[in-house]
Amino acid sequence: MTVTKSKKYRLNSKGEEGTGTQYSFNFDKNNNLIGINEGAGRNGQYRETPLDPSSDLFTTLANSESALEAMNVNKFKGKTTQTAMQIASADELSQHYNNKTKKRTNENIDVKPNDTTSSANVAPSNFGIGDPFSSYKRDPRKETYATVLAYPLDIDPQQDHLKITKYAYTRTSVQASRGARTTTETISGTKKVKRKLNKQQKLRGFSEYTSVKFSKEVDKNIAGDSVKGKERLGSVILPMPKVVDTNGCEWGESKLNIFGLAAVSAGQELGKLGLTKESQEEIEAIQKDPKTSGLKDLAGVTGAAAFSQGASLAGIEIDQNAFLARTSGRVLNPNAELLFQGPVLRDFNFDFLMIARSRAEGEEIRRIIRWFKLGMAPRFNSSTFLTTPDVFQLEYKRGQGPQDHLDTVNRFSPGGLALRTIAVDYSPSGYWSAYQDSQPVAVKMSLNFAELRPIYQGDQEMTPETSVGY
Repeated sequence: MTVTKSKKYRLNSKGEEGTGTQYSFNFDKNNNLIGINEGAGRNGQYRETPLDPSSDLFTTLANSESALEAMNVNKFKGKTTQTAMQIASADELSQHYNNKTKKRTNENIDVKPNDTTSSANVAPSNFGIGDPFSSYKRDPRKETYATVLAYPLDIDPQQDHLKITKYAYTRTSVQASRGARTTTETISGTKKVKRKLNKQQKLRGFSEYTSVKFSKEVDKNIAGDSVKGKERLGSVILPMPKVVDTNGCEWGESKLNIFGLAAVSAGQELGKLGLTKESQEEIEAIQKDPKTSGLKDLAGVTGAAAFSQGASLAGIEIDQNAFLARTSGRVLNPNAELLFQGPVLRDFNFDFLMIARSRAEGEEIRRIIRWFKLGMAPRFNSSTFLTTPDVFQLEYKRGQGPQDHLDTVNRFSPGGLALRTIAVDYSPSGYWSAYQDSQPVAVKMSLNFAELRPIYQGDQEMTPETSVGY
């Protein structure tokens, strides 16, 4: 359906022009009013929302003088005046409204506020996802906009989907690994409290309220570190992939015999490292007099060490435990433990099979692949330096709002993710199959993302209790 849009009119709730909200009118090819858009925005951002054709406001505006003027300009280019308003049928109004609602993007739409759309221009559909957004700020003289790409072209953002947004890599500190956390800060000030007044105070007009000082401690949530810049470089909407998340920590084996414990405790007060009283007594006995300690065979252990060193000089490798096992049937207790060594940075693999059902969808598939390749590539500055590639934010969503995350699957690190590899198979069926323009019938795109910082307990605690967390 060919739809044209009028200029913007500032109307109040009665349809009177001059004050109120900005509205624009849509007309079909037969010059019938097919929809009304309500505009709002500030700070250079402008967003249009379709009006429900069953609402009283829609009826009022549709029968206003501004709507009639817009229809005459659209049909006759202002040269002829028609007194009767032409409005599409209820079914056509409802269908247009539903289509416009589905085509709303997940992002805020940024359009120049002084842009006046000609009635002959067709409203951009952007493949059913949304209008261009987020002007680049590197050079204010340029008016370049990043669009939202999507596969398939008719994907519905109101259904479950994966949204991938690209950001410029920006560092604000040498430390970018801290997670979300809660701190306590003290708030002080004055507040008014009610007091009782005697008769004299009431007669003299004293106020019932007095100011008192207060001080209290409040918990403040602090977001984790991130290297995502404020500059948004576009988004891609894709269908839900196979969803898998793996959380883990690094744990490693640690061995320390009695000599190691004695060495670690040297120079520190015993007990500070959490040693048991029995271990402390053994170490003290070794340090004082090996011959009178509970370890009466310590001399044998020392001899084993000397024998091992001597054998090594002779080219024979015999360790202490081998010597002790062969001579006394014992070995040194390694006091083995599994100790925490650090967090693990998660990675995610996705496979998307994209089949081009039309020439336009084939072009969109190529744009998506190129978008990812451009974002993951480093920038060459000189023979000395390279600039870090862009980073990505991944979200499982259902809906258009910033809080419409799925609670039934994992979330991704708010610190951003790096695209490590992109692999594209242009013949996933095993043989070459393409249309007349050489566009492959099917393309398999494999993406490997890695989170840029670990997920800490504080991050998990700040997710909704109804969700599975990160």
